[in-house]
Amino acid sequence: MHLRHKFGILVLIYVLSLTGTLATSVWCIVVYLHSAYGEFEATFNRQNEIERLSALVRLQRGLVEASAPSPSLSQSYASINAELSKEITRLDKAFRTGPYGDFWSDIQAAQTVKHVAVLNYVATIQTSHTSASSVDKCRTHVERAFEELMVSLAGLIRALSSQRQLNVDRVAATQRRVVSILMINAACGSILCLIGLFYVRRWVTSPVARLREATRHISQGDFSYRVETPSRDELGLLADEVNEMCVTIVSMQTKLVEQERLAGAGEMVTRLAHNIRNPLAGLRGLAETTLQRHRGDEQTAESQQRIIETVDRFEKWLRDLQQSVSPLTLNIQPADIGELINNVEKVLRPMADRREVELEVRVDPAIHRVRIDTMHFEQALVALMTNALQASERGQAVTVQVSSDTHTPWRWCLTVADEGAGIPPELREKIFLPYFTTRPGGSGLGLAMAGKVVKLHGGRLEVESKPGEGSRFTATMPGLITDG
Repeated sequence: MHLRHKFGILVLIYVLSLTGTLATSVWCIVVYLHSAYGEFEATFNRQNEIERLSALVRLQRGLVEASAPSPSLSQSYASINAELSKEITRLDKAFRTGPYGDFWSDIQAAQTVKHVAVLNYVATIQTSHTSASSVDKCRTHVERAFEELMVSLAGLIRALSSQRQLNVDRVAATQRRVVSILMINAACGSILCLIGLFYVRRWVTSPVARLREATRHISQGDFSYRVETPSRDELGLLADEVNEMCVTIVSMQTKLVEQERLAGAGEMVTRLAHNIRNPLAGLRGLAETTLQRHRGDEQTAESQQRIIETVDRFEKWLRDLQQSVSPLTLNIQPADIGELINNVEKVLRPMADRREVELEVRVDPAIHRVRIDTMHFEQALVALMTNALQASERGQAVTVQVSSDTHTPWRWCLTVADEGAGIPPELREKIFLPYFTTRPGGSGLGLAMAGKVVKLHGGRLEVESKPGEGSRFTATMPGLITDG
């Protein structure tokens, strides 16, 4: 992920945190609290309206009970009743449905009964021949009707009062809930901010600190220091480039040192070989002449033959020494790897038989031709197989195997394995260095030359070894020629 994308994520975190905090606060205030207080206010207003109805009913009752029958009574009652009916009609929609429907039905019914009873009472007392018992009876009906209406109104008022108390409790609970939500929201915002700070430190501060530490080590000449690159953003790529720069500098220094060393060694070896070869040639010529003259003398012939063999070995050692300090020039051409290995096997078979070591060669039939420098690769193969035979004891086996690379189709592998004593872990990094050897009488040039040849072919030579279980040298090489 690129650094700009990471900064975009951090900005998004802070924007979401602020937006979420503001939105939650507004929602709690506008929706939550408004809804709770709105319910409380609506219930309170309805209760006031029902109490106003109750006041109008009490006014009618007092008017009917205190006044004598007269036209003014009828007019006053009719005026109050018209206002009462208007209010009831206005409130009908609000109370007809919902939890107060039963109370409202009782009020409407009691209002109708009350109105009929009052009209009958007025009509009765206005009739001249009406008896006193009839008037008392009508008055009783009126009082009962007013009482029932007042009871119905009182019941609705009590229900609204109870609901208003519930609304008060609900508002209090809503306030506590809103406070809790706002606190949780603030905590979430703080956590998001902390997360943002954490990623700022992880994505920016720490990588920059590691880069500064790396530049300090590099400025002091410590090119082995490596910067950790846990991310793949711009800072991670910069750290990779710093590491690659250190590797390049070390590689260049190593090459320069190696070139200077090889140049000095090459010049010294060339002079040494030139100065030694002339006396060696004279010694060998003299030994050959003496051998021809004294073939009948076994002791003299044996001594001269030993001189010739010693001179030849010394000459070979000089050639190997010159070759180890001079650059190799490869002539890569298609070759039959199976035939090459069989030729080397024939040369080394006497050594294996003399040491009583089993030499086994296995070549994958699918691998016929490869692109190699036949001469130099043969020298590398001889060095690897000779090293394996010399590391083996009587009764052990050396296996040479050629197979295809399972990961890359155009690569192939050469493996030389032995069952010898193995290589100690502390020596595995040194066995490919020139002149390093642990074998008495060894030159330390065989494995160094083999590694050099494999590397010049574009391959890699690796070793796996366990003390007491033997060693396995694997050369992974390019240049496999397939039938397709």
